[in-house]
Amino acid sequence: MGVDLNKIEAAVIHKLVKEKHAKSSVVRRNTVLDLNPEVKKLVESINNLYAEKANKGYGRFEDNETKYPTSGVLRSMFSTSKTSFIGGSHVLMDQLAGRADQAQLATGGFVLMAHITGPSGASWFLVAMINNVDGSVVNDKLEVTNAEHVDLENLRVAGRVNLAEWLGGATDKRYLGFLKQRGEVAEYFKLFLGCNDIVKDAEETKNLVAALKQFATEEALDTDRREELYTAAFNYCNERRKHGEPISLDELVHAAWPQAPKKLGKALAKSGVEISDGFRPDGRVLKQLRKIHASTKYWRVDLDRHGIQAGHYRYDRKRKELVLMQLPEELQAELDEETSDGK
Repeated sequence: MGVDLNKIEAAVIHKLVKEKHAKSSVVRRNTVLDLNPEVKKLVESINNLYAEKANKGYGRFEDNETKYPTSGVLRSMFSTSKTSFIGGSHVLMDQLAGRADQAQLATGGFVLMAHITGPSGASWFLVAMINNVDGSVVNDKLEVTNAEHVDLENLRVAGRVNLAEWLGGATDKRYLGFLKQRGEVAEYFKLFLGCNDIVKDAEETKNLVAALKQFATEEALDTDRREELYTAAFNYCNERRKHGEPISLDELVHAAWPQAPKKLGKALAKSGVEISDGFRPDGRVLKQLRKIHASTKYWRVDLDRHGIQAGHYRYDRKRKELVLMQLPEELQAELDEETSDGK
């Protein structure tokens, strides 16, 4: 889900020095950043990029703060105020370095930490690892020169804590999220956050189905295009299910909506429901992409979505009537007998 920024309360950047298969070290900044336009733009850009990425995991802090101390540090920073923002960021960098040492393939980078608030007064703690990349610019003399800039296109390591929900004692919310990549690089960052992201496959599948339906509605897709989206999504997820494999949301958006996968990915990320990457689709819930179910005291229907294109049923929107066609002979005979007036 996206977060509209109202204010950046504080921000700092440290550096994690780490090569593959080597120990890490930390280069610390001792004061918070001046919140100038450049810093604000960077924080806002990272926050927006994080929000737009679909491949995230969600959860809550682990209960064991001795083993997973990040939650205790954040509580000291944002609840009891025993620790300053800059002091807490130093402790967090030590924790991050320790976790990075456990991941042989992990590499370092600049670590941005920010405290941000939204228009409603809710607040978040954002942490992301960023790197510079070489590039080219055209200067005022119309000459091409080399210039380094922050590589936001390849943001892969980031997390965000909804401080309002967490410190407010929400037990039914997954207030902690992180970008979810395959391999130990993502795992060490999850351990640094201390995130318990136990995935409930049926719940995640339900969230995915709801988000796909929301996307179809917001895009005002006609019946054929909606069916195309649902069928492609179903086929991808069902194939993973049959092989006992987890889904990749990045793969899903390309399979389900190849004409604009980034658009679908952003929609899933901002749909209002939190979908964890890497869950195993639940077959019963997944059928909702193929089936339409409804019932009253007097009837029950179980419709295949393909049926409307095949001419087996028709829905009259204005009259709010469902018309079934090509009825089986057995059903026709039973209905004829039921409605016979003796003629």
